[in-house]
Amino acid sequence: MKCLSLLGRVALTGLLAVSLAGCFGKPPPEQRYLRVALGETPCPGSASQQHRLPIAFKPLRTMENLDRTAVMTAQNNVLTASLQYYWEGAPQDVVGTTLRQGLECQSSAVTPVDYQPRVDRSAVLSGELTAFNVDYTDGGRFVVSLRLDLWSKDMGTRLSSGEFNAYAPLTDFKGSTIAAAASDALGRIVPKVVTWMDQGLPKLEKAVERQ
Repeated sequence: MKCLSLLGRVALTGLLAVSLAGCFGKPPPEQRYLRVALGETPCPGSASQQHRLPIAFKPLRTMENLDRTAVMTAQNNVLTASLQYYWEGAPQDVVGTTLRQGLECQSSAVTPVDYQPRVDRSAVLSGELTAFNVDYTDGGRFVVSLRLDLWSKDMGTRLSSGEFNAYAPLTDFKGSTIAAAASDALGRIVPKVVTWMDQGLPKLEKAVERQ
């Protein structure tokens, strides 16, 4: 009787395990973190930096649906968060860090500094990230879009605004391909922002003189 009772318990345990496996399904895919970085670009020396205007760089904002580390995929106007691929940080922080690095290394007009309310600066740069996602359009691509505003040092007057967009094609949807395409797209946006800032230098200098 004891043997039968023991066998019954084993069978019940096995049945319960099978039932739970059916309820919970397969385990989620392994989480993988993607890194975005610009190519190696030499930064100017301290001598050339002395002739550039200090611009306070405010952290980028973004929309609620992009304020997450999961890689987002757009299809038919629907955004879906990946359960496998994640960025090393929130997209607005990843893009902001990359953009600041690009300005530091490539601009001949300005040099970005940390934004602090009472620290002296020539102007303030702020902005919003509006797209940073995989898009199935044209067979697959990675899209980056942002809007930047350049303000007077007290943020009382908006001196200029710019909208910047770029995309890079995807040959597949593997993590390494997505990370490379995101880096490529950002690498296309940074020169546009640098040109916008450098070409606006005369207007910026006039605004500085009036402040």
